[in-house]
Amino acid sequence: MAPVQDIFSENLEKSLQQLREKRPRILAVDDEQAMLNVHERILSDEYEIHTAISGAQGLEILEQNPDIELILSDQRMPVMSGTEFLNRSMAVNPNCVRIILTGYTDIKDLVDSINSGRVFQYITKPFEPDELRMNIRRGIDFFRKGRELQIAYEEIQRAYRHLRDTQDQLIRSEKMSMLGRLMSNVAHEIRNPISNINNAVKLFGMDWPQLKEFLAQLHKISDGGLSPEQVKRMMDELNIDSTVTDLDAAMGIIANSCELASEIVEDLRGFSRLDDKQFVDTDVNHQINRALKLLKSKFKHQVEFIKELGDVPPILGLPGPVAQALINIINNAGQAVLPQGNVLIRSYRNRQTVNIEIIDNGTGIAPDHLEKIFEYGFTTKKENEGTGLGLAISYDIVKKHNGEIQVESELGKGTTFRLLFPINKNSDDVIDVQTGSLR
Repeated sequence: MAPVQDIFSENLEKSLQQLREKRPRILAVDDEQAMLNVHERILSDEYEIHTAISGAQGLEILEQNPDIELILSDQRMPVMSGTEFLNRSMAVNPNCVRIILTGYTDIKDLVDSINSGRVFQYITKPFEPDELRMNIRRGIDFFRKGRELQIAYEEIQRAYRHLRDTQDQLIRSEKMSMLGRLMSNVAHEIRNPISNINNAVKLFGMDWPQLKEFLAQLHKISDGGLSPEQVKRMMDELNIDSTVTDLDAAMGIIANSCELASEIVEDLRGFSRLDDKQFVDTDVNHQINRALKLLKSKFKHQVEFIKELGDVPPILGLPGPVAQALINIINNAGQAVLPQGNVLIRSYRNRQTVNIEIIDNGTGIAPDHLEKIFEYGFTTKKENEGTGLGLAISYDIVKKHNGEIQVESELGKGTTFRLLFPINKNSDDVIDVQTGSLR
């Protein structure tokens, strides 16, 4: 895929070339047909000429030909004067250049029109053909320069939207890549509660028939005046007390296992969700816990994660992306301390920010790499360990929250990542992702 800047340059050059190759179109308005004929003879070699015998006809032609670039109008015309026509033409085509021809000395209306930007220039009668050509050429050049700027602005807007869409796709791609790398470990975590539930169900299957038999016998003989001693003997024979204890334990196992599996699934769903559309109150401690739960099985028995989570206020954030940034950085920290090491995750308030520190005692980052770690595609990992997108995306996510990432590292001693998020001063505020405005 071609770089965005190449696509932008190619599209811009193509649009500008189309503009340069297009023959300029002019509308000449005069109540004298002879003067219109003069305009055509002087200008038709360079320009495509439309003529109108009145202001009303000129407005109709403008509506039918929105690509007219310049209007040349006589001032003194019956019914509708030149300045009045040009003023009304603003509603039809506000961008074209307007030149007016005048043959009398009272130019107050012209001055007002020029000052308000409705008239680019006026030419006094009689005029020389070369003078008219020069002024028309200057007007067309003025229009074309403005149009080139507009085209460049539109291409910049398109390039920006393309970059934004590409960035969103990269974030989603990296999220899915990380999710794929986590799934084998998370699957093991889910397998444990599922196995517990399965064993509990088997226990139910073994003990429930005895309990059912006891209840059935009890119902049959209840009318016969069964003595307490007989009931007790029946309970002992069917081992009812042990059965009830086993069933209570099985119920507890099922409840706890279902809760654990639900938490794992909820953490996965919260991380993988792609529909974060609004900034909302976000508890960073909750997102830290979510990240650690998803990473725990990957680094089990190899990395000790130590939490020091302070009592911090919420930030205005996107929960899914915040979790994604934390997973990326904590995952890097875990990989840096393998095969055995510690990672400390700390949260605290510092004046107007909520700070998160991720501190490892791993290999550290080389000084010449430190300034590149947030660049897209930069990585020192093996091909199957990373894409070179994680830190770059994390950086963009934090910046999107008006936050900051700081890094301190020393080879052989470890690395500290510090994420600074502005505190949400008004918890009722909600920010639209696309516009960045409060709602």
